[in-house]
Amino acid sequence: MCDIITIGVNMIVKVFSSGSSGNSTIIITKTAKILIDVGISKKQIVSGLESVNLCVDDLDGILITHEHTDHIKSFDTFLCLNVPIYLNYGTYNYILNSYKNSIKKCDDKSKKAEKLLNIFNKRFNEGTIIIMERTKDSILYNSFRINHSIITPLPLFHDASETSGFLIEDESERLVYITDTGYIHESLYDMISNANIYILESNHDPEILMTSNRPYPTKIRILSDHGHMSNEESMVTLANIMGSDTKYVLHAHVSQECNLSEIIELTRKKVFKAYNVDTSNKTFVILHPYPSEVFEI
Repeated sequence: MCDIITIGVNMIVKVFSSGSSGNSTIIITKTAKILIDVGISKKQIVSGLESVNLCVDDLDGILITHEHTDHIKSFDTFLCLNVPIYLNYGTYNYILNSYKNSIKKCDDKSKKAEKLLNIFNKRFNEGTIIIMERTKDSILYNSFRINHSIITPLPLFHDASETSGFLIEDESERLVYITDTGYIHESLYDMISNANIYILESNHDPEILMTSNRPYPTKIRILSDHGHMSNEESMVTLANIMGSDTKYVLHAHVSQECNLSEIIELTRKKVFKAYNVDTSNKTFVILHPYPSEVFEI
């Protein structure tokens, strides 16, 4: 395979799927090929990789945000391959216990779970299942490298065991990936400001959500600090962190039932006008549960 990073391009991004039906994104830097989440089928991921002239063996690492099915649907499949997998302690512990609990049931799935548990433990001991460690006495994480790319996990707030976003830096290029959080703590603003690319959750419109057919407890969960960011919350965050180097903003994890593209755009215009945000030289894209175009910086 030839190097797909061409002269004048430092980072390539393609979102294979974004939303409650599944999430997976490829980030290609000068030095690393990184997959974020495996929440769709292996077939879909392989197809997505092929669309950017890659195969699974080309991956330098897989970053997992949290344990919800729309982010780890194909985890068992990728566990059996040789790609390094990075996950936080909460997600590690959840997956470990899910295998152990499946073995205890002694049903048709218990033998498969036992096999997966053995692979999981073996890979952890070999150092190809890597836990992303938090800084001592802090909600923040330690940064680490995949080749020469620097990965800084970001603490998020969601109804999972533990949820992480990511700041990915390579040379002068910076990408921020944040979905599945009720809010973004302001202490992160300096760290994630003026990135070249933001992949940021813009999940729902509260009015549409509250008039939807979803159960009331689900509505309250989504609206909570450990749920999902609304359009307005997302745009206010962007107004505080975008900068002159920002080229792309990808509105991610958009609800198909409780949001509309037109409302996302109207909310963005309203909030940015109120905050006097300059949007020149910036491209805004609404993501969907199917492959995006390729973005280059």
